Amino acid sequence: MNDKLRKGEEGAAWVAVPCWHNCGGRCLVKALVRDGKVLRMKTDDLHEDTWERPQARCCPMGYAMQQQVFGPGRLKHPMKRKHYSPEDPHRELRGVDEWERITWDEAMDLFADALKKAKAAYGNESIMYMNMINMQGYLGAVLSAFGGYFDTTGTQSTGAFQMVNPLFGWSAPWGNSNDRMDLANSEYIVLMGHNAAWAAFGNPSVYLKHAKEKGSKFVFVGPEYSETAGFANALWIPVRPGGDTALLLAVAYLMITKDEGGSLIDWDFLDRCTVGFDADHMPADAKTDENFKDYVLGAYDGVPKTPAWASELCGTPVELIEQLTEILGCKHDVSIHANGAPARCKGAENYPQLLMTVAAMGGHYGKPGNSCSNDQYYGAMNSGTLIATPPGSTMAQFSTAGNAVGKTVSLDLIWDAIVDGEYWDAGNCMLADPRQGIALPHEVRRETADIHVLVSETNNFLSTQANTNKGIEAFRKVDFVFASAYYMKLDAQYADVVVPVTTRWETLKGHFYGFFKDKETSFASRAPIPVQGESKSDREIAAALAAKLGIDYDTLLNPMSDAQQWFNQIAQTAVMGYTPEGQPMPVAQVTQEDLDRYGVTGSPQPGLMPFEDYVEAGVYRIPREEGDRFVTIPLSDFREDPEAHPIETSASGKLEIYCQAKSDWYDMVNGYADGGEGVADYVKVSPLPKWLDAPLSYKDSFADWDNKVKGDYPIQLTHAHYLRRAHTDCDNLPWMREALVNPVWINKDDAAERGIKTGDTIRVFNDNGAFLRPASVTRTVMPGVIVIPHGATLRLDPETGVDVAGADNVLTSSNRTTTPFLNGWNSNLVQYEKYDGPIQLAPDCEVPPVVPLVEE
Repeated sequence: MNDKLRKGEEGAAWVAVPCWHNCGGRCLVKALVRDGKVLRMKTDDLHEDTWERPQARCCPMGYAMQQQVFGPGRLKHPMKRKHYSPEDPHRELRGVDEWERITWDEAMDLFADALKKAKAAYGNESIMYMNMINMQGYLGAVLSAFGGYFDTTGTQSTGAFQMVNPLFGWSAPWGNSNDRMDLANSEYIVLMGHNAAWAAFGNPSVYLKHAKEKGSKFVFVGPEYSETAGFANALWIPVRPGGDTALLLAVAYLMITKDEGGSLIDWDFLDRCTVGFDADHMPADAKTDENFKDYVLGAYDGVPKTPAWASELCGTPVELIEQLTEILGCKHDVSIHANGAPARCKGAENYPQLLMTVAAMGGHYGKPGNSCSNDQYYGAMNSGTLIATPPGSTMAQFSTAGNAVGKTVSLDLIWDAIVDGEYWDAGNCMLADPRQGIALPHEVRRETADIHVLVSETNNFLSTQANTNKGIEAFRKVDFVFASAYYMKLDAQYADVVVPVTTRWETLKGHFYGFFKDKETSFASRAPIPVQGESKSDREIAAALAAKLGIDYDTLLNPMSDAQQWFNQIAQTAVMGYTPEGQPMPVAQVTQEDLDRYGVTGSPQPGLMPFEDYVEAGVYRIPREEGDRFVTIPLSDFREDPEAHPIETSASGKLEIYCQAKSDWYDMVNGYADGGEGVADYVKVSPLPKWLDAPLSYKDSFADWDNKVKGDYPIQLTHAHYLRRAHTDCDNLPWMREALVNPVWINKDDAAERGIKTGDTIRVFNDNGAFLRPASVTRTVMPGVIVIPHGATLRLDPETGVDVAGADNVLTSSNRTTTPFLNGWNSNLVQYEKYDGPIQLAPDCEVPPVVPLVEE
């Protein structure tokens, strides 16, 4: 540990502080603090960095966090738009108006009055709380107590993995991968759209590097040769966005037609552990007599799913499909790791089930060196539940009063609902898991929407949801927009009233444990920085609104203080199955002195390290060794005896290659239940993992597919999670903007056709909008594809309306989808050209952050 102070740092102390952003990492960040100011930063140096106990090192964003707290764009005072008034809101000025400082009392009065007015005139369903996946926040609880709100929902990061995985037998939407200690037992590690080096900062790449050093070979499947593929020296299997299902069907075709006595297919595993592969293994609840093998061979549609058929759709050369088939065969130990990108395409409904099927054909489940998993979030390589909060704990931030408004719009249609006043409602997007006691989606129905108030709390939907320009139209239609933020996120820029929220460096808030990211780690932190300006915590803001609405917040909604919630989350985090009896062991040992020190309630308890030591260190990591008792091989008991250890979530207790429950679920939300004709562009999803023609796919890039005549938008656009930011967070930090440019990556042959070279400004456009960005010409992107980093904050040129920041959702479509809840961000058609117009792009690091023009 290097805690030595330098000259001039006398009296300073290292403090563990949270890096709270929703990226793919969970890392240790420490700040050297004196008198509430940060002198410098460091990361994990608590112990030697070893394979058994790797350090939890942070990425550049961790070091730049101080700019998020202290930077010039930090919000410190409540504000309203200069020309806003309840009588004349000047909606058209949202996003371009000046700002003026107001008091907290004035801000909460404006917010509460807008809510009361909307409720009286239009009912609670006119108030939209911009929510995500049924995760109600502080203000959501207040709005529930006020009578409810119009809800929003969507799959977000996980795409099609979020919806029906349990029904066909997968743990979902993550957690099927073997323990990291087993990774090097794989002869091949296949990465399906999985760029851990950028999307899961920190230890996932360490785990891959260790496997590479031990001799594992790598395969990367995706439209670009990623940074992860590069450092792993992976074989690249190029596939167009949305083409993964066609590719895997061709792999299945070759496995079926080329197998010789088990040379490719693990027939024993298929026979004992799956249903639906062939006519002799159909599940009892099947409503059709179709099976997977006959579908692949073309028995039902006359189209064998040959490599040539697939190559035309997905762009993968036939010889590489053949090579991938041999690798995925049963004679190799293969660990397949999928990220969410291929599942975030329109028409990806069958991709998760097909990935499961191909892995099952190779027998890649339940044994060392073999697994198949969706590694959200975002490619952890070590997902699962090892450190967590035991069932029955009191971590919940509040007990909600219940949302009485029964309207929910899928996030892919949110702007259409506001602007057009109509939408398709299929309920909340939750996993189709029969064990869950929560409200699941319902049969889709046409509903009306009349939204007058928008509330933005923890999210930033104008940036993160599809079709930003239509989102701006939606924001400018309603009567009132409220946002809480610590910097001018795009939602805040288009709001009427903005209030400053404290960061986790200023207010004790909940900590993180690994879970989705890395099951071996748990983090704790302090809040060593004084509250900046007039900022308030989320809880304080919600309590202030509740008071204005006549709601007893402390009693009805959230009796726990911020400090009590922080303490509870730390004290109740435990290592699962730690004791010889298989019981959890708390990470933090708590004494009465600890309770008195923080003024919280609780009981003394044993733990793995003293409470103060844990908070001072900032991280606990389970010491590991090869073959230890924490090594997990999911489905190993099931593989050995599927009758004695059935899969709890599938109707048959087996992996369902034919899954009737999956098809029934999609029929319900797509309008096909009970003989329905379906809704709009929503697809009919088979119990089998079939190919689906989808809007905005490669085929749609042709005006005439049969004669191969290209249309107006011949290029497919996809996205990459980028080291510069976590979604939209950190895009405002000067250090990150200087360290990492924000280009568009384009194929070298496509660039040559257009006379474009690296550094040229290009205009990328479609019917939804346009942006300007510098080009990066490369051979690591497929022809006909461009890749844009995800999450840049919109900056519209006032004269042309063209975005000059490269905001990806300027080009995505909100109104053509294949299933409710499925955000198809990676299905886009665009055109691009060299730009020689009057707009000159300055380097991003020279563009000042958005600072409101507050009149003192």
